[in-house]
Amino acid sequence: MLSNCRHLAARIAGIVGVVSAFLIFAADTSAPPPKELLDLSLEPPLIDLHPGPQYQDEARSAGMIIGMDRTPKGRIWACWVGNGDSANGWFSLSTSDDDGATWSKPRLVIDPTDPPNAPQRRSLVGNLWSDPTGRLWLFFDQSLGYFDGRGGDWFITCDNPDADEPVWSKPVRFADGCTLNKPTVLKNGDWLLPVSLWTRDRIGPAIFKDAHHDLDPIRMANVFASTDQGKTWTRRGGVAFPDTDFDEHMIVELRDGRLWMLARARQGIAESFSADSGRTWSDPTPSAIQNVNARFFIRRLASGRLLLVKNGPVAERVAKRSRMTAFLSDDDGKTWSAGLLLDERGGVSYPDGFEAPDGVIHILYDHNRSTDAEILMAKFREADARAGEFGSAGARQKLLVNKALGGKWKKQAGEDAKQDLTTIAYDGVTPNKLVCDTTLRELPDGSWILFMLAGGDVEPSPLNYIGVTRSGDHGKTWVPLETFNAGFPREGKTIGQGPTELIVREGRCTLFFSTHSREWANDWRSWFLTSDDSFKTWSKPREAPGRLKERTFIRNHIVTRDGRIVVPFQHYVGPESEQDKPPLERALTNPRNGVLISADGGDTWTEHGDIRLTDNDRYFGWAENNIVELSDGRIAMIIRADNLGGVLYYAESKDGGKTWPEFATKSDIPNPGSKATLYPLGGDAVAMLHNPNPKHRSPLALWISFDGMKTWPYQRVLVPESSDGPKGRLNYPDGFVSRDKQWLHFAYDDNRHRAVYYGAKLPPLNP
Repeated sequence: MLSNCRHLAARIAGIVGVVSAFLIFAADTSAPPPKELLDLSLEPPLIDLHPGPQYQDEARSAGMIIGMDRTPKGRIWACWVGNGDSANGWFSLSTSDDDGATWSKPRLVIDPTDPPNAPQRRSLVGNLWSDPTGRLWLFFDQSLGYFDGRGGDWFITCDNPDADEPVWSKPVRFADGCTLNKPTVLKNGDWLLPVSLWTRDRIGPAIFKDAHHDLDPIRMANVFASTDQGKTWTRRGGVAFPDTDFDEHMIVELRDGRLWMLARARQGIAESFSADSGRTWSDPTPSAIQNVNARFFIRRLASGRLLLVKNGPVAERVAKRSRMTAFLSDDDGKTWSAGLLLDERGGVSYPDGFEAPDGVIHILYDHNRSTDAEILMAKFREADARAGEFGSAGARQKLLVNKALGGKWKKQAGEDAKQDLTTIAYDGVTPNKLVCDTTLRELPDGSWILFMLAGGDVEPSPLNYIGVTRSGDHGKTWVPLETFNAGFPREGKTIGQGPTELIVREGRCTLFFSTHSREWANDWRSWFLTSDDSFKTWSKPREAPGRLKERTFIRNHIVTRDGRIVVPFQHYVGPESEQDKPPLERALTNPRNGVLISADGGDTWTEHGDIRLTDNDRYFGWAENNIVELSDGRIAMIIRADNLGGVLYYAESKDGGKTWPEFATKSDIPNPGSKATLYPLGGDAVAMLHNPNPKHRSPLALWISFDGMKTWPYQRVLVPESSDGPKGRLNYPDGFVSRDKQWLHFAYDDNRHRAVYYGAKLPPLNP
């Protein structure tokens, strides 16, 4: 994964000029797209062998079948477009080692994602094929937008598809256009591959409407051939079908040596024949096989019979994509059996499949791509197809292969968004516009208090102070910002002051804060004070315990089920070569993460953990860790990791916070180097507020996991961008969950000058 990140970073750096060219072009739509923009589609996509949570079923809302095949040792590989028929499509591959009874999580993803303001590439068309040598092929296309007029046919291959860790080749682009259906192996050993270059009416977005006119002569159902077992592919011929609709053609070699090509057309299925191995073709005509405007499947079986799978009876064009049916022919397609009904429902489409060595036929198809979002399989033998019923041993229909589970959460997120609340608590003005480290809590008396780092225009600065505002009506209105007197003079070693955490528990409030003499590298010390009357009065400050009294930020606490208060900290020990110096005289590097634990309501504390992000003792970054307790008692910690790959890091304690690993590990959660906050919702339900963008603190999103942070099916953007525009940053969300768990109330700073209250409606917590 690290090499992929490096590759992506290098590629992004290499297309800065492309982004600039696109912006210039977008401003002048009369100009033709520049070549460097068009050629972005020629960039190989990353092959992701460790797909993150955004690719799991719980996060997906749709699915469109691509294809499947069987390896020599019996593993089934299946592929679908993970987000349906989309202009931002991406491929997901899963496997089954028990003939389709169970399926893996995604094992490979192709998602050619591009940076903001660049044209977006996608993968939408392809197939899997196990060739006669046992090698597995994945064909996939890549285009800018839905179709840029050229597309591109690519493949990767795998020589060990049955291995625990299959190894895939680098992507190879071999043709313009795309391949949806499997190659056909001729009797003479040639491999013929259907490659379609779509017609110009399929081009979109409109910026590409005049691109690639040089390819117009081969906008048709092309045939590519390989005579060297796939080492090279060359165009052999093609057919321009009238009224075509994506072509999606398939080729069968007939017993008399001719080739029979069938293609999808708007009014059914069209056909053409070749007597010279695909070099020339007869004029296309409507086929006796009719179909709704959709993909079909035709293949020769080991018995010599032809298998056809389509919607409805052979000679009938049904009104919608329903009645998925399999037919057999003994006479090369002149006549067909009565048929085996695989699925009678509407919304079933795009069959693909294979015949196993034992004669069992496997057909994969999709069902209601964006609602039920199911990938299904049927298993049967020729005898079942002839008899018209599933009667043989193991014959089954409607076997669930995959279901996108995020659809309901997407709908739920839309409903929740309608109830969200937001107000501006404070908007700073130069020379005192700063807002940072917003910390919103409900006090014991029911009012709300919002602490923040304020003063001056930037942080850290001697002008920084602890600001406080309050709301007596649940965030609707706020009193003017005031300076909070933490008990230290605003001069000398304590001139700079900032809040980091507020604990409210059983009538007592505990405020942690830090001070410095100029910036955090200078005389940085950490303290806490308490209030037992909702901050009408408060105690004198006390030092944070032990070594944490210096160079430490205290972050968001939790209360465990056994009543302990657990508070994460980030502490800087400095480089190994300076350990003989006093802590405040060392270089500000080498952050360590851990927790403070109190079993007596916060009167006394013990320190646990010394977690590192890297073995580089000169590393500096703000850790801003957050924790949550999971249902089995584990304490999970996320850690900001500046300049370490654009993701959050993760560590966990298996004994309630007492012991921790030496090093945290990378998560798959994107993060640009910004504070993310966790909120326990009960059991293994966890909410997270963060910036799901590895490059920029925007947007601000709410994610929810129901399985202990393994997956995050509920994802919604709360704030798309700063009020100052796309370059502005949305920072440091921090708040609390309402007692009825209906709301997540928090505050964030909008581009370091505006404190914003946001009330996010939470979904039902029983997925």
